[in-house]
Amino acid sequence: MAATTSDVKAIWQEFHQRLRGFILQRVNNPTDTDDILQEVFVRIYQRLTTVRESDRLQSWVFAIARNAIIDYYRKVDRQPELTSVTALETLAMDEDPEVFNQQMAGCLRPLLEHLPAPYREAVQLAEFEGITQAAIAKELGISLSGMKSRVQRGRQKLKDLLQTCCEIELDAMGNVIEYEMKNLSMCRSCGLTK
Repeated sequence: MAATTSDVKAIWQEFHQRLRGFILQRVNNPTDTDDILQEVFVRIYQRLTTVRESDRLQSWVFAIARNAIIDYYRKVDRQPELTSVTALETLAMDEDPEVFNQQMAGCLRPLLEHLPAPYREAVQLAEFEGITQAAIAKELGISLSGMKSRVQRGRQKLKDLLQTCCEIELDAMGNVIEYEMKNLSMCRSCGLTK
């Protein structure tokens, strides 16, 4: 993909408001937020030619923003405005999203076993194995709308089970930014841990 000014303008139009909110939530200073946002778009312009899959553009853009925020806090002359351990852990979690996603998947997989079979199968195939809902519907011999319904209900049931055992904090865009295990004895009494 060859980077052009119009490509960057299109990315600006699509992402700048969400990115600004994402950064502001982690920096809590509007002036610094705008500086970081500008830096993010400079990096996007410089590296846009490295994007191979356009369907991964959003995750790539937000990874650049996370790295710019981390760089902001790493500067020697700046003390982090985020002083709580929780906020610093959030930055650390964001630094390596692959590790964070693996941790969350580790929490979800055992919970998946507690879903009724049709929902478990739908979520397993669609979310964990990455098979399209249309392909799953065809394989199982049900309608696409029926499959979409199963996946949606399965996600909700899985979310309910997860919230039984974990405190989850979401950002304004619905992304998990922090989680904490609740009392393990509560999870055991629900039959969700071994």
